[in-house]
Amino acid sequence: MGKKWVAVLTAVVPLVAVTTLCASTWASDGKSLRFRLSDDPVTLDWNLASSSHETHVIMNLMEGLVEEGPDLAPRPALAERWEISPDGKTYTFTIRADVTWSDGKPLIAAHFRDSWLRLLAPKTRSSYASFLFDIENAEAYHLGTAHPDQVGIRVLSEQKLQVQLRRVVPHFLHLPSFWVTFPIRTDLISKSEKNWTSPKKLVTLGPYLLSEWKKGSHIRLKKNPSYRGWTAASDTIDDVTILILKDDKKARQLFREGKLDFFLDATTEDLLGIAPQKQGTGTRLAQFPYLATYYLGFNVTAGPLRDPAIRRAIAAAVDREKIGSTLQGGQIPARCWVPPGILGHQAGGSPEATLFEARATLAKAGFADGRGFPSLQLFIRKFDGADKLGDFLRASLQEKLGIRAEVSITSPAEFDRGTKSGKAALFVGHWGADFPDPANFYEVFNSQSGANRTRWKDTEYDSLVKAAGATLDSSARMAAYSKAEDILLHKDAVIVPLFFRRNVALLGPRVRKLEISPLNYLFLKTVELESSNGA
Repeated sequence: MGKKWVAVLTAVVPLVAVTTLCASTWASDGKSLRFRLSDDPVTLDWNLASSSHETHVIMNLMEGLVEEGPDLAPRPALAERWEISPDGKTYTFTIRADVTWSDGKPLIAAHFRDSWLRLLAPKTRSSYASFLFDIENAEAYHLGTAHPDQVGIRVLSEQKLQVQLRRVVPHFLHLPSFWVTFPIRTDLISKSEKNWTSPKKLVTLGPYLLSEWKKGSHIRLKKNPSYRGWTAASDTIDDVTILILKDDKKARQLFREGKLDFFLDATTEDLLGIAPQKQGTGTRLAQFPYLATYYLGFNVTAGPLRDPAIRRAIAAAVDREKIGSTLQGGQIPARCWVPPGILGHQAGGSPEATLFEARATLAKAGFADGRGFPSLQLFIRKFDGADKLGDFLRASLQEKLGIRAEVSITSPAEFDRGTKSGKAALFVGHWGADFPDPANFYEVFNSQSGANRTRWKDTEYDSLVKAAGATLDSSARMAAYSKAEDILLHKDAVIVPLFFRRNVALLGPRVRKLEISPLNYLFLKTVELESSNGA
């Protein structure tokens, strides 16, 4: 069913050899690997996790019923097969019988039902609960008006899980590949409560185990000997050290010294900053397609931002064509919400207000040249280039409209608090695809989405997105999404798409192969090291 809507992406750009980088000693030897994250995961509870700081760890500890193949079509993972009823509303998954948790307990269908009900439970407060609302009575259970036994998730046997949907959902098979749907062990969670994800208590079933987590310092993973995917021919990494280092400059220096095997989120400056050395094995630049959009979001309840015309005026002040040269990371200006590579991407976008019209709008609202307009709090979650983007946006508003903005570059936790509380009047959001379908992007801003930090609700938008997600008619679906996008970007001007980008990484001499999927998943089990370096 969902395969019908999978877009075929262009092939991953091959590694490009550039200059060489000498390092007398690599900190990672043999079958060990070392890389860096800019911050600690907020949580390793996969029902709650929401960013790459979590998923770069979780996707190597756990798996789901299905996984996305190289063509981004769902393929079997913990489910060896599935059947779909003729009406397209009932899915029956057969769980693999040979999978065990790291404590030796067998995986059973109930572990998925437990996870999905926990995700939906109001007390869990997961921002992804709405992912499963198309399951029969799931939304009612989340709202407290239905009993969990009424939810259409049924265990038919230890190896059979049946899911009953309330409507046809073209993209449903993609959902069980997403981390929030991974199975859980309620017997262990109930014993340890909030500490169940600590290294001494966490039980997993993926390719790696969590052996150590010293917050602010490092995370260590070790190979899971009971992982179902290993074969006699598997040439795999035995242990992984993930350094937690907020300082980008220090992280770059460690890479140059050969103390990190690869450097994520690299920029053009990184490439230019590597001085040519003598001939030999060197650093390489790798680029990977990334299904993501960075956007400027409005808190539509914040003072003058309640007026869509004011929001349209601010949108007109942001020259997206200059973002690429400002950030120097290969960013592509975004004029639409859905990124390239997904059905529904509208390359041209729609006409927007001119700067003359924007200034006239402010004057009409009583804020000529920005006089009397309250200072706005702009939150940006820390990423490499966040400071430059903040300066660019602040200058754009000040110089073109006379509006002042105070920029806060925050940790993921601070960003979550600021946007949830409403403290941030403006924020730079980043939505990376959880599954390769336009539904995943448009559903972010429906009224019940926990990921919608704009505080905006619109019944027409909700209806259009719901209708698009419940039809197999491609033309009707795209027409509904197009109308929804016009409301989101123009009529109500809830967000301003800023840019699309590729994932870019610098690979050190030891790394022969590294892959980052278009969904921004880093799979350590696929990393290959050069045999000449002792791998």
